[in-house]
Amino acid sequence: MTRNDDDIQQKYMQFQTLQQQMQQIVEHIELLQQQNMELDISQNALQELAKTELNTEILAPIADGIFFKGNLKDNQKLIVNVGSNTTVEKTIPETIQLLQKHQQEIIARVSEAEKIVQQMQSQAMKIYEDIEKNVQQA
Repeated sequence: MTRNDDDIQQKYMQFQTLQQQMQQIVEHIELLQQQNMELDISQNALQELAKTELNTEILAPIADGIFFKGNLKDNQKLIVNVGSNTTVEKTIPETIQLLQKHQQEIIARVSEAEKIVQQMQSQAMKIYEDIEKNVQQA
């Protein structure tokens, strides 16, 4: 193998590594976007809950796809897990504000990840161009 062949092989490995890293980041972005959509759904559900009359029969989730029937006794206060198995009572507007803050954090993370992907794409394109030059010279 010549030095040029070694350079081509090394650059090709760098290119593949970048491609794999970009794919992982894109998958992470998709996960963040899914979380963002779920937060939208939660906010809409809370807004609807606030409009629901007291003593209305509702279905409350226990687990994925498992519900029980109950009567709505309070449509203004929620018990919210704030981390470390700690719960606090919050109003619906307070909870929506908490969800919106979390959404803003997710949006910022998505934006940062997209910038990183763009930088990596630029770097990958440069490596690809270097490989093409080396192959043409060989």
